Amino acid sequence: MKIKNTKRSKVHWCYWRPHMFTPMNILRDEFGYNEEVDIKAGDDWDLIFGGYTNCGDKKFDWKMETGLNKFLGEQGWDKLQPHQVWFPCMGCKESYCNKRDLCLLMKEIDPNYCFSLPDDRDRLLENMRVAEGQSLKPQLWVLKEDYPDKHLHMGSGVRFIKSEMELPNKQDQSSGAFLVQPLVNHKMGSDTWKRRHELRMYVCVTSTTPLRAYTYTVTGTFASAQIDDANPVDPCSIDTHGILVRRELGCQINNTFSSYYSFDDFSKYVEITESEKQNFLTATNRLIGKVLLQAQPKIQNHTVNKGIATSGAACFSFLRVDFAMTEAIEPYIYEINEFPFANEKGHLGDVQRKAYRELFQMIGLDQVPIVASERSKYEMDHLGGWSPVVIDDVLINK
Repeated sequence: MKIKNTKRSKVHWCYWRPHMFTPMNILRDEFGYNEEVDIKAGDDWDLIFGGYTNCGDKKFDWKMETGLNKFLGEQGWDKLQPHQVWFPCMGCKESYCNKRDLCLLMKEIDPNYCFSLPDDRDRLLENMRVAEGQSLKPQLWVLKEDYPDKHLHMGSGVRFIKSEMELPNKQDQSSGAFLVQPLVNHKMGSDTWKRRHELRMYVCVTSTTPLRAYTYTVTGTFASAQIDDANPVDPCSIDTHGILVRRELGCQINNTFSSYYSFDDFSKYVEITESEKQNFLTATNRLIGKVLLQAQPKIQNHTVNKGIATSGAACFSFLRVDFAMTEAIEPYIYEINEFPFANEKGHLGDVQRKAYRELFQMIGLDQVPIVASERSKYEMDHLGGWSPVVIDDVLINK
């Protein structure tokens, strides 16, 4: 199919401020996407941006049953044009972007990463009892509840437990929504920096068939309180979510620890060497790539993705991985966010805006549309700060 040979400008915003205020301004003010169109009236379009959840007639049209979502589905996703770009690529919600399915994917990589209830109940109880008998300190566990249509965010659906007595009853477990993970020990610094942390890394997917995915700069934040052996489940020493969650927990907010740091500064505070830092980044990229590849059968089979691949159109996703550095200086993934808050401030905001801008440049949103067969090479030639983790279904080993 012939592709248009003029720059793109026609856009439909599926607007919801937390998902898109900052990237919308970048696209409109810097990339020329300022000609708003009425697609249902028959207007041609170049870009639909803002997330499928906001493209319906109701708030959070997760099942794509109304509004523009319904209209495009009835038209047929395979009827899209090669110059058209849809945000986001689909299938994340049904795979690695909900905690339950991320657990299932991660167990293919590390069987001890998590325990799905009720299927892994016996194995979990055995591990809990072994840990209780071996450790001088109590082993803490993280109980999570999630599934594709639950849409839990900002630490909701997560609590810390010390024993099997705190597990949900068998009837509640039968829903299949619960999983348990060991609370892993973090790499910590000394003195005032002896505290848990959370790392964040942006991930983009620029094609599902074949898979192309990239990662962007790591940032890190620290828990509000140091670990207290006398109160090991003190939420202020364990929970590392944003300031809103910490305030809800009653934690004292200290900008020294609640701010987000560059990975160089974070590495200095947890006292790792340059070699350890580089090895950790490589291991993180490989782990993320493996998770994405594990999900490929489900992702590629999504109706929207199949239509985009057939038509020669394009999609992209902008995700965020929340993870940690273990005592062994290895990555440990907590969750993958399908729609990370798009309007961050401070250092994290600077990183986020740069990541968006360089993503839009990498996929050629400022160029005449690129045919599908040439997009991979174009992206690799315009990486900016993005690092390839999977290119054309191949895991990158560096």
